[in-house]
Amino acid sequence: MSAGALEFFLRTEVPEGATAPASLLISWPPMPRGMAPAPEEFAEAMTERAGPEAEVKVVGLPAGPAVRLRGESSLDYHVRMPGEAGYLHLAFSLPLSGTEGPMGRLCDAMAHSLRWL
Repeated sequence: MSAGALEFFLRTEVPEGATAPASLLISWPPMPRGMAPAPEEFAEAMTERAGPEAEVKVVGLPAGPAVRLRGESSLDYHVRMPGEAGYLHLAFSLPLSGTEGPMGRLCDAMAHSLRWL
């Protein structure tokens, strides 16, 4: 918990020598309240960091504004948390299928299902 990881999902029954079809890491990097940049600023910084091969854009989710980064085999959502508490990071990894196709759409649907209670 001190590193900010909240939950970690991995398929546990992967045969030896096989690769998990998908995984999800959810983290909340510590950030002083009120110091989180606006989604547009965050997207600009992530564009510089991710490089030209990644697609970076600000999207609206039911949970609020988010920065979405899509690479060939990874899909990341940085969702702005209520009360300017920072960004919740959903990091999907799809090493076998890539982000375009049914598994990528499933990951998008999971991110769009996020709600704050």
